[in-house]
Amino acid sequence: MFVKRRGALASALLLLALPVLGQTAGGGHDANELSQQATDPTASLMAMNFVNEFDTSFRDLDDSGYQFLFRPVIPFRAWGASNILRLTIPYQGSGPGDEGLKSVSLFDLVVFPRSWGRFGVGPVMSFAESSSDAPSKFAMGPAVGAVAKVTKMLNAGAFTQNLFAGEVAITQIQPVVAFQLGGGWALSAGDLQFVYDWKQGEWVSIPIGFQIGVVRRVAGQPFRFSLNPQWNLADISGSVKSKLVFTVTLLVPSG
Repeated sequence: MFVKRRGALASALLLLALPVLGQTAGGGHDANELSQQATDPTASLMAMNFVNEFDTSFRDLDDSGYQFLFRPVIPFRAWGASNILRLTIPYQGSGPGDEGLKSVSLFDLVVFPRSWGRFGVGPVMSFAESSSDAPSKFAMGPAVGAVAKVTKMLNAGAFTQNLFAGEVAITQIQPVVAFQLGGGWALSAGDLQFVYDWKQGEWVSIPIGFQIGVVRRVAGQPFRFSLNPQWNLADISGSVKSKLVFTVTLLVPSG
């Protein structure tokens, strides 16, 4: 418990020290431009996300946990259209349940630009190890998202993923709200995943929270560092009640 809390505190201190340690991104891609793209799931920006989730409390359980997620985002063009491929590989290091590799998800979003912003649609899939306790080893369904440019500094929209299989029928909805503060800083909703389980007929995750992030260049390479505290309002026994998400993102702008 002490080690996890100390790690979370160290992550917070690192983020606060970034204005001193780093430099604003340059080289044709300034920090504000990269920050805006990094907070938009429909933007064609290659990124390698290293996500650290510190589960600080669980409902009805006296426990804490840690999960690491590697989430590469790879834009590409196929059949004359822009695509965004995202892979999520989660590994549970501690906490309730079995430790180790969890269900891996993959989606390919075909993005269509519009005068007001962008929308995308494509398939999403989830794979679980044969030895895992996941209810279904494979599930898939549609992913749909749209992000509008409300003002020069504010983007808003939503992104949904839907997974269906024999024992699985869930919908995940992620609100997209990002306000650029200038200097590479942004205040956003972060990775808030509202989850509805159609089998149980209830919301199993109702998160609230915010994300503060900044883009800085370290050793010539642009990175984004962010902190995202979250609280889950869903009254589901054994579910994560609160967590702190610290993410380091390696940004690879084109051009």
